[in-house]
Parts: sequence; C-alpha cells; structure tokens
Amino acid sequence: MDNLGTELRSENTSQIIVQKKRPWQMRLLFGFIGFVGLSVLGCIVISGVVGWYLTHPIRESVVGNPSEFGLRYEDVKFSSREDNVKLSGWYIPAENSKAVVIQAHGYEGSRTKEKPSFPVSQALVQKGISVLMFDFRASGKSEGSLVSVGDFEQRDLLGAVDYVKSLGYQNIGIIGYSMGASTTAVVAANEAEIKSVVLDSPFADLEEYLQVNMPIWTKLPNIPFTTIILHEIPAMTGIKTENVSPLHEMGKFEDRPILFIAGDADDTIPMENSKRLWEKANNPKNQFWVVPGAKHVGAYSVSPDQYLDKVTNFFVSSLLSILN
Repeated sequence: MDNLGTELRSENTSQIIVQKKRPWQMRLLFGFIGFVGLSVLGCIVISGVVGWYLTHPIRESVVGNPSEFGLRYEDVKFSSREDNVKLSGWYIPAENSKAVVIQAHGYEGSRTKEKPSFPVSQALVQKGISVLMFDFRASGKSEGSLVSVGDFEQRDLLGAVDYVKSLGYQNIGIIGYSMGASTTAVVAANEAEIKSVVLDSPFADLEEYLQVNMPIWTKLPNIPFTTIILHEIPAMTGIKTENVSPLHEMGKFEDRPILFIAGDADDTIPMENSKRLWEKANNPKNQFWVVPGAKHVGAYSVSPDQYLDKVTNFFVSSLLSILN
C-alpha cells in the first residue's frame, strides 16, 4: 500500500508539474507565432510601400530646350496608343528631312535626363534627320502618375511613332536609353515600320533583371523582399513584367539593324545584358560597341565624339541610304 500511495503521489506531482509547465510553453508558442506574424506583415507592408514608390517616382523636370543648341523646335502634344495618355515633347525638324529619330529616355527621368539627348539631336539634324524628344507617362511634362519600367511605356512609344507618321515620315528610327532602350527593343521588334534602333544600356528581360538586381533599387535584402515586391507590384498596378522582355523579341527584327551600346563598368545594368541581346539577334548588320570604363548610359561621357559619330553614321546609313 505504501508503494501504491507513493506512486499515486508521484503521478499527481508529475501532473501538477506538467500543468504548471503548459502555460509557459503556450505563452512561448503564441509569442513565437505572434512574432512571425508581425514579421511577415511588416515585410508585406514595407514591400508594398517600396513597390509603390518604385512605380511612382518623383517627377524629374525638363531642363533647357533645343534652342540652346541652335535647334529650331516646336512644343508638341500627342496621345499614347490604346489608353490615350497625353504626352508632351519637342519636334525638332531638319531641313528637307525624309527621316526622323525618336528619343526614348530612361527610368526616373525626362526627355532631357540623358547626357547624349541634346548633342544627339544636334548631330542628327545636321545630317538631315529630324528628331522627336518626348516624356514618357508620369515623367517630365506628360500626364500620368505610374511608371511601369517598360510595360505601359510601350504604348507611349507607339504613340510617338503614330505622331511622326502623321507628319508624313516613313523612315523612322529610335534611340533608347536604359528603360527606354528596352522599351524600344520590344516596340520596334513588333513594328516593321521602324527601320533601325540604337539601344544604349538596355536590360535583356525585366523580370529576370529585377529578381537579381532589385536590392540595387530598394536598398533592401534580396530575401524576402524581392519576391514579395514582385508579387505586390502587379497586384497594385497591373504591371506585367513578363511583357518587357527584349530577349524574347530579338528574332522579330529579322534584317533590320541594331546598334548596341554598353559600358564595361556599368553596375546598374551590366553589359552582359546587351551582349545577350546582340547574340540572340544574330544579324550581321548589327553593331555591338563596348566602351571601356563607361558606367550606366555613360558611353557618351567617356567618348562623346565617337558616340556621336557612331550614332549619326548608323542612322544615316540605315535611314537615309534607303532613299537613294
């Protein structure tokens, strides 16, 4: 009996100890679950805020005008194709011109952001090629509030093409910088009326690029923020990153020439992006110019004279020679 009593007391004691332990263990479990939940919620909120600011950057002003470079110009307005966003720009006519080049600026910029923009316009006009400089939506003096890094901007560039066609131009070229270069590649690949393009520092595929380089833009750790941001941005804005893949469009150029320009010191969009596009296009008429020491859209800053010579000679050859 004594042994039985001892065992019962021992069992009761164990139950009391277990019962005493359970509230502490439950508090720890609930505390951990709460911490994880708050952490996940915090990551989602931070990602949403960052994604919003990435697609709604501060609008950069238009600085200067073509007259400062001795160019005659007209303020023009036209609409994007499909959604009719009102866009603002400058039409810079060359005397007796039969060809025109559209300039497409980069992310977080305006028609005057890129250093080559005015010098290129001046050099082309001197060669008898007119120029259209304009602001993408949500940039410069154009309407809109959302920057889609090449998705909706395709409609803007198509609107610019429609505009110069309305002026009577049939020989159309485009020079794009960074985001504008990638947008140009996708648009031109699907618009046979665009005879030739210059792509300065494009990315090859937007979704692939962002998956690797999102921390450069967000200053946040790649894990977990990149995946969350890439899921939240489409939900918030309707942007589809898969719509911006120059790599998938290169084959559509066929024999239309492309001049690729890249800097080997570009750590924003590495030159490998341009190389991949050049290799995928596989056209002997294409040119691939790598500028040693040049950073992002920095080839003009390193070699301004050579830059202008290459760009103007390329467009003269591809746009004006077909008229002769």
